[in-house]
Amino acid sequence: MKEREVSKLLENGVKARLGGVFKKLKYGHYLKNIGDLYFDFGFGIVNSDNSFPSTFSCSFGCRSYSNLLNYMIDNLGLNFQKSDYLFACGIHQMCLFDEGKYPTLEYDIYTEADAQKMVDEVSAYILNEVLPEWEANPTLEYLEKKANEKCLTDELNLSGLILAKLLGKPKYESIKQHFITVSKDWHERNKKDFEKIIEFLDNHSQEELWKIAETPIQSRS
Repeated sequence: MKEREVSKLLENGVKARLGGVFKKLKYGHYLKNIGDLYFDFGFGIVNSDNSFPSTFSCSFGCRSYSNLLNYMIDNLGLNFQKSDYLFACGIHQMCLFDEGKYPTLEYDIYTEADAQKMVDEVSAYILNEVLPEWEANPTLEYLEKKANEKCLTDELNLSGLILAKLLGKPKYESIKQHFITVSKDWHERNKKDFEKIIEFLDNHSQEELWKIAETPIQSRS
């Protein structure tokens, strides 16, 4: 098989299993709105000679968060890519496996049957595990909670910081101080982005941020 054939098999399988639940986007990604949030999932395929190691990932975002971050990208000159759907947190198959939450590290696809097995197992996991969790908590508050579960790493991770400020969470200050401490080891470009973002957040009230977050990009002059 060729990579495009594997992609097509996965696409057709998802359409059959989840076509009534998710809307297909570009590049093999699928989207579902859940209350105030949206949920995207897709497949990653590696061409490895005669086989195609493949994994899935899921990402979660919210329109208000996306509006606010797109505004900052426009007005602060951040090195981020604008998008109609910006994501605040996500999960990946390999990480789920490492945490004991998913039984398969990756799917090595050789045949149509291998591709169908991946579709069946991933679809079942999304329908039975992922969707129920988020459908029970379709709020920005839950998105902030999930974004900040693992945010205090040494890597640049601004979604939890932005959401904490937008929701007026006291943890905003401790998250900010953590990143100030670890940012000394970051690439200069990341440092500048971080400095611009905390200056912007610190100089805007929660009310002012919400006014930006509730304004669709298309409505801005």
